[in-house]
Parts: sequence; structure tokens; C-alpha cells
Amino acid sequence: MYKAQVVIKDKFWIVNNTYGKLGTLRRLNNNSYEFFNQITEEKIILDSIDELFVVESDTLNQKDLVLIQGLPTGYTSAVEVEGYDFPVFKKTNSSTTLHAAGYWIIHFSGSAGWQWAVAPKLSTLDKYNSRGPFLTEWEANLEIKKSKRNAPDDEKKNASSNSNSINST
Repeated sequence: MYKAQVVIKDKFWIVNNTYGKLGTLRRLNNNSYEFFNQITEEKIILDSIDELFVVESDTLNQKDLVLIQGLPTGYTSAVEVEGYDFPVFKKTNSSTTLHAAGYWIIHFSGSAGWQWAVAPKLSTLDKYNSRGPFLTEWEANLEIKKSKRNAPDDEKKNASSNSNSINST
């Protein structure tokens, strides 16, 4: 049996064996499947995907991810930490690393510029100019576009001050 990794749900898969990529699998209009073996360059028509393949799903179910005060953490477990101006959590009770819930935009020095991140470490937010939290990646990307458009030329080149206050109360 080969492993088929979903690329487009119910339409296209990448097929792997124990050594790496073997080929591709796609659903045809007549509900049969075409397997292309890139090693032998053969195309095989199959009536059922179950004949040769086990379909893998690498994606986490969104409902399995924990929210802190309604904001995404990107993790399946999280422990809320009180005493901050915005939602903060750690991955486990024994963890010492703190993360900010939600999507954030962070201005990295150099050519990276503004980038979005989900649940960044508090140490990263403290080190770089950042804004957030945002509920969705879309909102964070919209804010990045606004920041790039409205930033003065000197700020576009290098921003070193942090607009966040990461103070515990």
C-alpha cells in the first residue's frame, strides 16, 4: 500500500512510499482515478482509490485547536495566564514560555519587514515592533498592507520601537 497525501480534497493527491514521492493520483470525471508513477512514467486507471492507497490527512481539525478569550492559539492544548493586557497562554502547566493568543503582525529588521504570526512568543513581541491581536490571518494581512502603505520612508527601512505594551499587572 502507498500513502496518498491530500492536495485538493477529493480531487488530487501526492503519492509517497517509504522512500519519498512516488507520483500523483487524481480523480477523473467518470469517478475513476488516474495514478501517475513518476519513476516508471506509467499511468494506471483505477476504479477505486482503496485498491492501492491509504489516504493521509495532515491537517488538524480546527475544532481541536484551543481558543483563549476567543482568539486562536494554534495548539491543541493551552493554559491561560492571567495578568496581561491581552490574552496570554503557555502550552502546558509546566511550560515557562509564554505566547500571545491570536494573530499578530511583527516588524522584523532587515528585508523581512512586516510578517504575520499566530500565537508568537511574548519575547518576540517584546523584541520587535508588533501589533495585535487579530482574530484571523486575513485581518492580520490587511493590517500589514495598511502598515506598509502608511509607514513613513524611514519606518519602512527600519522600525525599532515596539508599539505593544507587554506589562503584567
